[in-house]
Amino acid sequence: MRVKVRMRIRKKEEAKYISHLDLMRALERAMRRAKLPLKFTEGFNPRPKLTFTPAIPVGITSDVEYMDVEFTKQLSMDEIFSRLNSVLPPGISLVKVDTAEGKIPLSAVNRALYTVVVDIGNATREVLEKAIEKLLSRSEINIEKKSKGKVKFVNIAPWIYDIKIGQIEDGKIELKMELAAGQQGSVTPPAVVNALQEYIPSLSVRRINRDEIFLFDNGKRIDPI
Repeated sequence: MRVKVRMRIRKKEEAKYISHLDLMRALERAMRRAKLPLKFTEGFNPRPKLTFTPAIPVGITSDVEYMDVEFTKQLSMDEIFSRLNSVLPPGISLVKVDTAEGKIPLSAVNRALYTVVVDIGNATREVLEKAIEKLLSRSEINIEKKSKGKVKFVNIAPWIYDIKIGQIEDGKIELKMELAAGQQGSVTPPAVVNALQEYIPSLSVRRINRDEIFLFDNGKRIDPI
């Protein structure tokens, strides 16, 4: 029997410095402790059948880490939720459990929304607004990316869809960023902040959270759950 379940997971402050690989390992260990009926791959080194949404950099919290997992027998979503949540380590929690049947593949997601809290130093809101306007008008924003020991330049401008200024509190400003995420191309908030620092050198990041991740196709948004 094959039962495929989709989970939405929150990665909070206590867990923001663990890597994506460590998060996967923590979830796998928790499912074993919860004695959930995991389905394993075949071969010399069997592994649980798990699929995840694109990784986020270390130091970023998230409300929308998604995981697909296959089980060998049917359990109620409430039972899976309670059994797994009770054994998850601090900083990691389940938000929702649902069937994965009929949902978009996690590999199909291509956009993410972030809240980035920044300090702009002595700069004003007007200076920040102009910097964002200039950045969004650029057709090229080249950054260095390292892969397998090689360095290449990548143009991230097409992957920055929008940046809006949100709440302002105690000198800190929220930036709401809509960015590409997924296999077709992606950019992270730190890379966007680095680009903004060309206009505002005093700009610094205080906190980053991934709020939402989804498929945007032909003008329509489709959420994983």
